[in-house]
Amino acid sequence: MNSNKFVKTVLAGTGALLVLAGGMTAVIDPFFHYHKPLKQLDYPLERGRERYLNNGIIRNFDYDAAITGTSMMQNFKTSQFDDLFGTHSVKVTLTGDTYWAIEEEVRAIFQNKSDIKCIFRCLDYSKIFDDKSHYNYDNVPTYLYDDNIWNDVQYLFNKDVFIDNTLSVIKYTLNKQKTPDMDHYSSWAADYPIGKDHVLQKYRVPRKDTPQKKFSEKNAELVRHNVEDNVLDMVKAHPETTFYFYTPPYSAAWWYTQKCSGNLERYLQAEKLQAEMLLEYDNVKLFSFSDFFDVTCNLDNYKDDTHYSDKISDEIIHWIHDGKGLMTRENYGSRIQKMLDYYLDYDYSRSGIPLVQEN
Repeated sequence: MNSNKFVKTVLAGTGALLVLAGGMTAVIDPFFHYHKPLKQLDYPLERGRERYLNNGIIRNFDYDAAITGTSMMQNFKTSQFDDLFGTHSVKVTLTGDTYWAIEEEVRAIFQNKSDIKCIFRCLDYSKIFDDKSHYNYDNVPTYLYDDNIWNDVQYLFNKDVFIDNTLSVIKYTLNKQKTPDMDHYSSWAADYPIGKDHVLQKYRVPRKDTPQKKFSEKNAELVRHNVEDNVLDMVKAHPETTFYFYTPPYSAAWWYTQKCSGNLERYLQAEKLQAEMLLEYDNVKLFSFSDFFDVTCNLDNYKDDTHYSDKISDEIIHWIHDGKGLMTRENYGSRIQKMLDYYLDYDYSRSGIPLVQEN
């Protein structure tokens, strides 16, 4: 065989293998870019792959409601939500991401579905001061998020996708494992222990107790832009849909850290401004649980200073269904003032939290 013929043979063989691999990825479609899961196959839906899986779920699954937000929402059960609210929901959460990234998912939901009954979403204190277009992660697979067929080569002819995902679906199915349901998709409850000891392992005692910083006009402007563009945009565009928002009940360990850094008042003033903006709309149901002090001051409800257990997640769905913790135009100001007074004056040692040692 001469060299030219050898080169042609190698190129033809390589091309055939690429076409075969790309065809298998398109048919099996491990990220649901083209279609919903095939009935003959089972898909791992591995936690940590949400940025690859969520957009396909949004595009191709059947649902009329969505649970979307950060890791604060990953232990929620769609089955529980559906039983209480009469919906058929999916869960599409993004660990640690911003208001902007979550709103991009909400936009995609409405681009793909016309009959969304409700959106259930958290509004994290830790993200409220982000820039309105801030994305929290690099190397996001945006080629999965659009309708541009040309950039699908990054999906179809991607060695890592083929080996780690396309072939994994086949292996998963042959091993008679079953596709996780939406209750378990993205859930971290089985992987992390809960309790005060585990919270304090990650806790760092503040070096000093700083006076509270004022909520500046620059702070207010950041909040206004963030909420207007990344929360209210879809609220205003879809008055037929009910939006259930809530601020997660971070633990007393987090509040103590914010108190000592001088940021506690700023976060609560930001929540107040956010509430004022959201409560203008009749299709918004806004909840806050930061004044559920029996929850926040008991570190046995948490895995770290912010993430509460799956049991608390179950409770939150019931509280929202029953109207507990509902913010209204009449009570939001007094409730947030109550939170401020409480977390400024609370003796955090009662929760077993090590305090600043005064020199």
